[in-house]
Amino acid sequence: MDNVIYAAVYFAVTLGAFLIGKYVCPNIPKTVTDKLGELSEWAAKFVEWAKEFKKDKTGEEKMAAVVEQLKKIADEAGLNVTEDQLKAIAQTAYNAMKAGEKESNTAEPLEALTATPAATVVINTTAPVTTTEKVAIATDNVPEGATETNADGTVNLYDAAGNITGSVTKEEAEKMAAEVTKIVDEEGNTLANLK
Repeated sequence: MDNVIYAAVYFAVTLGAFLIGKYVCPNIPKTVTDKLGELSEWAAKFVEWAKEFKKDKTGEEKMAAVVEQLKKIADEAGLNVTEDQLKAIAQTAYNAMKAGEKESNTAEPLEALTATPAATVVINTTAPVTTTEKVAIATDNVPEGATETNADGTVNLYDAAGNITGSVTKEEAEKMAAEVTKIVDEEGNTLANLK
């Protein structure tokens, strides 16, 4: 008799758990994380929208328009989100869009793959302490805008990862280039000794 009662209770608990999982849990409102994920998806769409349809506006005006649209979506979803949080979500979407553009711009067309690559030189003036040697590193991985002069007449300096580390006047850059004593490739193989 005890086994029958135990089996009946076990069956009732199992059936209850099944019914809760099947009918109650799917109807529970989404978590805040899911809602913020949806807000991020909307932010990506609004950033694209601002880029295409607000070309005559400044960056700040575009950001304000995106934040305004995100605020409407957040209010409809019942999310209590501050303007700074919405700006952060919009900025993240903007950064993702720019990274996607940069990635698509770096994809080389078929003709470029078959063409002979142009020689490029990156000047590295950070010589080892034990030598006065000035080394230039030849590379094909040139950051966008690296060969251009800034509006103020300076040129940007880059680290090995392609990040801007500062700027110098065009004359200083030419002087650094003239002081190069050795050219190596990215693997460290010497291409030329200019000494």
